[in-house]
Amino acid sequence: MWPGDPPWRYALAASIADGDGVNVGAVSGTTHAGTHADAPLHVLEHGASIDALPLDAYAGPADVVDVSRADGAIEIGEIEAALPGPPAPRLLLATGCEEAAGFPQRFRALSPAAAAWCVERGLRLVGTDAPSVDPPGSETLDVHHALLSAGVAILENLALAGIDPGRYELVALPLRWMGADASPVRAALRRIRP
Repeated sequence: MWPGDPPWRYALAASIADGDGVNVGAVSGTTHAGTHADAPLHVLEHGASIDALPLDAYAGPADVVDVSRADGAIEIGEIEAALPGPPAPRLLLATGCEEAAGFPQRFRALSPAAAAWCVERGLRLVGTDAPSVDPPGSETLDVHHALLSAGVAILENLALAGIDPGRYELVALPLRWMGADASPVRAALRRIRP
């Protein structure tokens, strides 16, 4: 999670071990921990919250592309060269970002031109294994604004290590948290064979 965000916590509010009839958990923490979906409300003052977004954006054909072999911003030509054919409605960027040793100080993010390309192609969703679709330290969050303002869903912190590039069926449904700026998801991929 981002440094300074409230940590994710799970604790038992009721416990069989303590004599209660059931175990009941309580959770707290940032909406941006782990793999999560950003809602427009995350960056737009009057943007839609996560519960107002169409679920079909988070399920369907997706291209996993490997963009881990370069540094700097992810550009249009790199994406086009990595696609297995005409783009699927969802694009998942395998940047090689690793968070096992803590929050990464560097990671690859989309350039504003590449974000505009995603919008122009009518993509429904863009996902990344990095903590953000914007570069570290960005204060304007241009890529978030470009995608979310155009109705393109965003997934961040995907676990794409060991996933071969290609076409997949993605299911990564956000929770219906009323009024929330983001939601954790459990993302799953199933390979689509030609």
